Amino acid sequence: MPRQSNIAGQSYGHLVLWCCVILVLLGPRQCSSAPAPVCPGLQNGVCTGACQSATCSALASFFRSTFNATRNTLHTLETHSWANRSGWEITRTQPCQQILSARGRSPSYCSWYGITCCTAEAAAQQECRSVHSVLGIKIQVNGVNGSVEDPTIVQDIQQLHACGLTRLSLQGNDLSGALSSTWGSLTNLTVLDLSNNWINGTIPAALRSLTKLTVLSLGQNFLSGPLPGWFGELTALQSLSLGANAGQNADGTVGLTGSLPASLATLRDLELLNLETNALTGTLPAGLCLDSKLSILKLRANSLGGQLDQLLDCQKLTQLDISSNHFTGTLPDSNSWNWSQLVALDVSDNRFEGSIPDALYGLSVLGYLNLGHNRLSGSIQRAITLMQYLKSLQLNDNQLTGPVDENLWYLPQLSVLDLSHNRLTGTISKAVGLAFGLEEVILDNNQLTGSLPAELGIPKDLKLVDVRNNSALSCHGEGSNASGACDAGQLLPCFLMFSSADVPRTDGSDMSCPAILRRPRQEAEQLCSGNGPNQLGDQATNLADEAEAQQRFELDPTYYGYYNCQCLGGYREVWERNHTVLTCVKSEEKDKPAWVVPAVSVAAVAAVMLLAAAALLVWLRMTVQLRPRWQREKELNENRKKGMPSGGPATIVVTDVESYSDLMQVNAPLTTKAMGIHNAILRKAVAAHA
Repeated sequence: MPRQSNIAGQSYGHLVLWCCVILVLLGPRQCSSAPAPVCPGLQNGVCTGACQSATCSALASFFRSTFNATRNTLHTLETHSWANRSGWEITRTQPCQQILSARGRSPSYCSWYGITCCTAEAAAQQECRSVHSVLGIKIQVNGVNGSVEDPTIVQDIQQLHACGLTRLSLQGNDLSGALSSTWGSLTNLTVLDLSNNWINGTIPAALRSLTKLTVLSLGQNFLSGPLPGWFGELTALQSLSLGANAGQNADGTVGLTGSLPASLATLRDLELLNLETNALTGTLPAGLCLDSKLSILKLRANSLGGQLDQLLDCQKLTQLDISSNHFTGTLPDSNSWNWSQLVALDVSDNRFEGSIPDALYGLSVLGYLNLGHNRLSGSIQRAITLMQYLKSLQLNDNQLTGPVDENLWYLPQLSVLDLSHNRLTGTISKAVGLAFGLEEVILDNNQLTGSLPAELGIPKDLKLVDVRNNSALSCHGEGSNASGACDAGQLLPCFLMFSSADVPRTDGSDMSCPAILRRPRQEAEQLCSGNGPNQLGDQATNLADEAEAQQRFELDPTYYGYYNCQCLGGYREVWERNHTVLTCVKSEEKDKPAWVVPAVSVAAVAAVMLLAAAALLVWLRMTVQLRPRWQREKELNENRKKGMPSGGPATIVVTDVESYSDLMQVNAPLTTKAMGIHNAILRKAVAAHA
């Protein structure tokens, strides 16, 4: 820079000082006279020695600022901070000059965990602009711990950006703080993913300057405030994910507020829009999908309303989730559907009425359909057999009538069927044995008749069958005389048996009944191999093994005539309807001995005194908990500065991830990432309730 006079320097300093004063008066902002970093040593599209030194120094500083490991009671570093430090850790013991002294085809930092460098091939394809510079940082679910407000961290990222950084992905870490306007200076970024962290505050308007962004992901944080209307200015956006934010708003709502901005309809390259689990209101903007590439739209768990007319032009949709909102009206009629590529559709927990439209059955590639918790009526049409890729069908909690069509069991991919809480009639067809991939059959709270077919024992992956609260469903079968008791061998399907242990029921009946288990394979095959009405004949060899299918059958005791059921202690049996219905009622109290009344009086006085003491303790406790929020947060921060407590009560939370070992074998990287997100959620819960 040209040398300036002292007078000019003083004038410049005074100007900066006055700028700081003005900014402080206007609101909290970072004020610095330091200009944005520049990258030295960029020559002819190559990051030379000076550039590499600046890049290495910025990476080393970023590592030091975000490796904030705490010490436990054994004074060892907690492992959740930077779980993978491959390459980075050398910066703690060696300066960048020594690190870069090792000659190779590319600088040593290009091999560090999460770093992608610009290569000559990538530069030739205009994917990056400076060979040997850092093109991308992708460090996800790794315990990166720092504040996005930290000037050092921001300046490090600015330095890397000046030298060529265009992709920054720090999903699922421990970043906190609020995004400042300085983040708007990273104008060459194409990917910014800070999702699943602890970031709070609002979305700064300065981000509207990042016009090269193709991916912006700030979901699963603690953002609050209105959803900005300037997203339409980010014309290159292909993915916008702001879902599941948990910041508290002044009106008590949680997450982002306001309505969907009309400018979203101008993003012609947008393929993914995720705004789920916020506090958004209003209706869908007009033309949201007109001439767009939108394929994934997730708006669940908001307070949006209106009808679905604005989505009929979304011809490229593959996933649509608008569940848990306030949408009304009927589902689009047969002449309006353009969702031929739709794979997943979830419109549950809304206020839709009318019947299931015929066109829905024509969505031939649909794999997941959830229309539950609405007000739909009518019957399930036989045309459902056209949906050959359907894996999950959830139509529960509606007003559907008619039979459970046997064609459902011919769907080759079906694994989950939930038709509970409707008005369905008829029997469960023996064709259920053809649904080889079936895992869950939930038909409770309907008006089904007949008995359970033995073919239910054939699907090898079946885990749950729930047919409770179907009063006419019993071991007698369809059209049989239900007045007498079933034979002992007909109480359950031939592949099931009663356990020797009674289990208290959870339906409020105040009784316990034997648990229902699968028979051992050899025994079940022998009992089911006959040609009787409840047997399988030659198909008995197709029965699933009890070890392969840990099934849970939920049946009302009326189905098997209350076999070995008994009332709980303090209740007595009352048989009704010709000894076919058992009710447990409280036993009548016997005459009290003379000493009972004074004893009860003394106990009552003692109880009052204990209640008074408990009330005093509760009042004292509440006076502590109901102190002002700023005071509680201040004390909490002071306690955290003291480090790990050496004693006192502790709360232990244990979570069990089902089939974790199997998942690790199938896809270890994805399972590790999911576990990191799981752990981050737990840490957020701990921090929120510490």
